[in-house]
Amino acid sequence: MFILRLCHRKNNPASPKNSDKRSVLIPLLQEHNSPVTLRKLQKVRKNRSVHNSTLRKMKKIVTLLLIGFSITTQSLNAQLDLAFVSNFSGNSANSCNRLSWTIASNQSISGFEVEKSTNGKDFKTIAVLGATEKFNTENYTYADTAISADKIMYRLRVLIRRSQNDFYSRIILVQSKIKLDDNVRIIGNPVSDKLSFNYNSTEVQQAAIKIYSLTGKILIDQKINSFKGNNLITLPLSSGFSPGIYVLEINTDISNQTLKFVKQ
Repeated sequence: MFILRLCHRKNNPASPKNSDKRSVLIPLLQEHNSPVTLRKLQKVRKNRSVHNSTLRKMKKIVTLLLIGFSITTQSLNAQLDLAFVSNFSGNSANSCNRLSWTIASNQSISGFEVEKSTNGKDFKTIAVLGATEKFNTENYTYADTAISADKIMYRLRVLIRRSQNDFYSRIILVQSKIKLDDNVRIIGNPVSDKLSFNYNSTEVQQAAIKIYSLTGKILIDQKINSFKGNNLITLPLSSGFSPGIYVLEINTDISNQTLKFVKQ
């Protein structure tokens, strides 16, 4: 039946259905081949070409940026290796904070700036040191005078030859220990059955008190809580203290003082 219908339609070109089909297809073909449609197709193809060209350019730019970033990173890492500071440390004794550090590639360093701060934020330069002529590893030291029993933070600014970049070491904390004159005064020296002394403390803190014989034997070892300012301390001397000379030691986190006294 299907074949017969097709043949019927083919053999009857004047039928209304065939006429309607031709009336629809012909305008579509004409519209497809019209100058306006062709221009639209050409414009779409051109836009696609421009888009593809833009993508290729963007890929090239991204590739160049990645290469430049890689080169910059390698150069920065090389300079960081040159500026590598190890064993940066500090200790305090006799009103002096002594800093020490080691540089890995000394021939690449032109010098150092020693900086310090009391709050960890605001650093100021206290010294500028030139590098030695030694190649490879070199050790450096610097002594800073402690004028108060404060916690001081230090860091190093490393100056590299032929470089405009600044490189800094890690920050270290040093508890200053200052030597205070006349900070401890023994009352009534020589003493008899008790030892009394005035102790001037810079802050509220714990102090370790020891009494030694001249042979180094510890006879008294105790800790006290001292107040800021003047403290009156009294220690009873047992019968084990024979007449002679003894040493009083007062040790805190910021100072260590010794005095001699005579037991009658």
